[in-house]
Amino acid sequence: MQREYEVVVVGGGPAGATCALELASAGVEVALLEKERIPRFKLCAGGLSARAKDLLGLDITPAALNKVEAVEFLGRHRVRLRKDSPAIFGWIVDREKFDALIVDEARKAGCVVLDSTTVKTIEADSSEVELICDDGVPLRARAAVGADGSRSALRRGLGIEQPGRRGVTVMFELERRDSAALNDGVIRFDFGVVPSGYIWMFPYGQKLSVGAMTSKSYLPDAKGSILKYVAEDEALSHGFNTPRFLGGCIVPFWTRERRLGRASCILAGDAAGLVDSFIGEGLSWAIKSGRVAASAILNMRGSSRSYARLDSEYLRLLKRELFPELRRAHWFGRAAYRYPEVVFKCVSRLARNTDLFGEIAKSKVSYNSLIKNILKQLVRPR
Repeated sequence: MQREYEVVVVGGGPAGATCALELASAGVEVALLEKERIPRFKLCAGGLSARAKDLLGLDITPAALNKVEAVEFLGRHRVRLRKDSPAIFGWIVDREKFDALIVDEARKAGCVVLDSTTVKTIEADSSEVELICDDGVPLRARAAVGADGSRSALRRGLGIEQPGRRGVTVMFELERRDSAALNDGVIRFDFGVVPSGYIWMFPYGQKLSVGAMTSKSYLPDAKGSILKYVAEDEALSHGFNTPRFLGGCIVPFWTRERRLGRASCILAGDAAGLVDSFIGEGLSWAIKSGRVAASAILNMRGSSRSYARLDSEYLRLLKRELFPELRRAHWFGRAAYRYPEVVFKCVSRLARNTDLFGEIAKSKVSYNSLIKNILKQLVRPR
């Protein structure tokens, strides 16, 4: 088996697979490494925004479980805001099928996919990257992309600091009883239960996904909070069976600009901590960072044929295409969790007058414009 490539991408999730797909489509000799056998289970509620689907540019029908046609927000004092939109907010996808779909597209484009392959060590200089995998045989490349999640082996091997702020999420699955109705087009965010976070309730095919996310590094009695929440909701407690715990994971929030690589090695997706600090959404940022990583590689390949300063080119593109909006998400999240009722009321007023949530889902409203509109409300005379 060939063990030398121009680029090696570590991690077969949306960031890594998107990067590999872009590179292979451009004629780059690229290998994609994934420690699990593909398809593999991924703990995720599966929310894919319209923005993320457009960024990906693929037919997701084989992985789509539900269309999201309405969003429901609950505030701390049980104020309810529900907004239906003529636009599709997004989809709920089966991550096992979704991730495999992107990997399959990368393979069709010419990418070599090496699943069930774990990276043990990495050595890198300005001209070559050498990875030692679990078979003990060196794998060499001129550049590498680490997209291997929040516990990235590549990040640790390169000595790059982990994201400064790490939240927590836990997830349960509820199976519907025969007589229970399932409103499979509605997703719920309840900001009134978990400190500095929320409880979500998403349809997942004919089941429900219920979980909690907090920007704090620890969530006391996380499982108990969800079980109590379900028990106190009459529709959930009577219409669905006892919640089944699926697991928990770390959420690496973006908080500041920093270098996300060393020379010819760069990081993308959760490995780089590119997660929205307010809502904890990472899929769209994973896809976008995978594309930006590929763009940086193609730029270096076309200009100098050397990847010695790949990390600098990647940082330049991130500062232009990702960091501004992630910075605004960070500050919006800090304000929203510190003054939840003020922000909730302002967002409610905006949503009554416009298709706010639909425009957010389609990326017609950014955090920048959302913050400006809220500030206008706060300074406007009553």
